[in-house]
Parts: sequence; C-alpha cells; structure tokens
Amino acid sequence: MTDPYQVLGLPPDSDDEAIRRRYLELVKQYPPTQAPERFAAIREAYQRLKDLPTRIRYRLFEAGEKESIEKIIEDLECQTSRPRVSLEKLLSLVRKA
Repeated sequence: MTDPYQVLGLPPDSDDEAIRRRYLELVKQYPPTQAPERFAAIREAYQRLKDLPTRIRYRLFEAGEKESIEKIIEDLECQTSRPRVSLEKLLSLVRKA
C-alpha cells in the first residue's frame, strides 16, 4: 500500500486544512479525465487522511503503528487549531467505523 502522505506530498503532521488544500490543488492539477490513475490515487489518499478520526484509523489499522490509541489521538489532536475534541468522543468515532 502506498503511503497517503507521500501521495499527497505532505508531512505526517499535516492538519485537516493542509490536507484539504493539498487535495484540491492536486485534483486541479490531475483531473480525472486527463490522469485517471493519478486522480484515483490522490482521492484514495485523501479518503484515508481527510479528518482526525480517519487519520487515527489509518495509523492504527493500516499503517501498523504499535502505539496505543490514546497516544495516537494525543499526537494528532495537537495538530488541530480548533477546540480540542474530548478523548472519549474521538474514541467513540473511531470505534464506530
């Protein structure tokens, strides 16, 4: 599996807004009609990283990180500029998926 951060050309500590901006830039650069394979890879990468709960799931289940869920949430939660979501709420969001 390709690392979604590499596909988007972003560092792993990117926040929601940086990921969204980069996704939109790449979609304009590689439209589906002109570069369907590249567009599909970009879209898949964005789907894995688009918000905090999905990034947590990616790190836990797809990237194979051995950290605890609480540590991953703490790391990723520091990236957000908006008010922090409670640990319990994030855990419930991750467990629903």
